[in-house]
Amino acid sequence: MAIITLTTDFGYKDHFVGAIKGTIYKELTDAKIVDITHAISPFNIQECAYILKNSYKAFPPGTIHIVGVDSEPTIENQHIAVLVDDHYFISANNGVISLITSEIKPEKVVEINIPNPTHGAFPVLDVFVQVACHIARGGKLDVVGKPLQKLKELKEFSPRVGPEGKSIIGNVIYIDNYGNVVTNIKKSLFEA
Repeated sequence: MAIITLTTDFGYKDHFVGAIKGTIYKELTDAKIVDITHAISPFNIQECAYILKNSYKAFPPGTIHIVGVDSEPTIENQHIAVLVDDHYFISANNGVISLITSEIKPEKVVEINIPNPTHGAFPVLDVFVQVACHIARGGKLDVVGKPLQKLKELKEFSPRVGPEGKSIIGNVIYIDNYGNVVTNIKKSLFEA
């Protein structure tokens, strides 16, 4: 059975994380669920992208990553399932996977279009869990959606070189538990 990871901004005070896990276990009694974190700052896509990029490779190929940050569907942020680097990511098309896909080309990207979805205020439970369980059973992405050509990228991840190439303008994307500050300026750009 594949591993299913959870990365959300839901925290631990409310019922959300327990409901997600319970629903997965109802579908897959022998599921292996790993919490990456539920402490992403609310709606902080950059922070979530950084955490995902630095954690997913620790899991074996075939792992399914449910990403529940800013997951409500909109015209701009459709629900997607992505196969990249032999890992599955289920999220909204809000740029959260762009740190990974900027370095590794996705093998497959689909806009989720499952039959008879529950249209509630909790898409991670109503949609993402169904897709994750389908994949964990050996299901294909083609069954849950249609191909999507373009993943949203976050401009905040792209630093700019200032006039005359004498400065770099970047952003802080994460501050860890120890106070270490992570920026979007890569070492290679800084050295260049």
